[in-house]
Amino acid sequence: MVALLLLTLLQPAPPAATPQPTPTASAAQAPKPRPRPSSATTTALLFITDGTGRPVEGVTVTVMGPVDREVKSPASGPTRIEGLRAGTYRVRFTREGFVTFEKEISWRARTAAPELSITLNPAPAPPAPPTPPAPVKPEPSASTLPPPGTPKTMSLLDFIEKNFISGREPHKEDLIGCSGVGQTLLWQIREPWTGREHESADAMIYIVAGDGTLKLGTRDVNITNGSFAVVPRGTTYGFTRRGRNPLIILAVLSGAPCAAD
Repeated sequence: MVALLLLTLLQPAPPAATPQPTPTASAAQAPKPRPRPSSATTTALLFITDGTGRPVEGVTVTVMGPVDREVKSPASGPTRIEGLRAGTYRVRFTREGFVTFEKEISWRARTAAPELSITLNPAPAPPAPPTPPAPVKPEPSASTLPPPGTPKTMSLLDFIEKNFISGREPHKEDLIGCSGVGQTLLWQIREPWTGREHESADAMIYIVAGDGTLKLGTRDVNITNGSFAVVPRGTTYGFTRRGRNPLIILAVLSGAPCAAD
């Protein structure tokens, strides 16, 4: 019994357990780091042309949205809008001579870069300025008119009898009246009298006797005693008699002053 007790006492004692550290409250409650937001950007490619498909240079491209940009379109190749972040944008296209155009585009992160084809329409031509009214010519006054002629009366039949055309004359012209703004003539015609024209006078024609044809511009008009015609200035006209007797015509040229009595 004593020997067993001594043997027990002589055996080595087991090693003591190593104490484990107790976690602190601050380490246990430390927040986990938040994921950083994505900073991915993209470059939009815009192909700007006119109605014929040719690139339009110098277009101001204004981008408004999550980021703002403004660039000019090049002479060839696409217009590049760099550094666009995800979101929706309003894009305006402005250039003199073309209609301003706006379009909305959207881009989501990690998707293909947007590519757009834009056709600009030419701006309508500005309205033509109104035509200024023609200047109003003042009415002629007594101080601007030429001097008046001398009052005169006569027997036209007596004058014709005394100055009747001879058989050898193709036509005969006599001045029988004159004023500051016109003159009166007596024409007697046997042979065709064509290609006549008054540049600055209007002719009023009265057929006193005879038959024939009046060529007025491109028209042929039959005339006889009692016929009347107006020939505006610049109009070509002529006469051809018909029958044995001459054409006898009283003509007033308005706007052709003369000095004879």
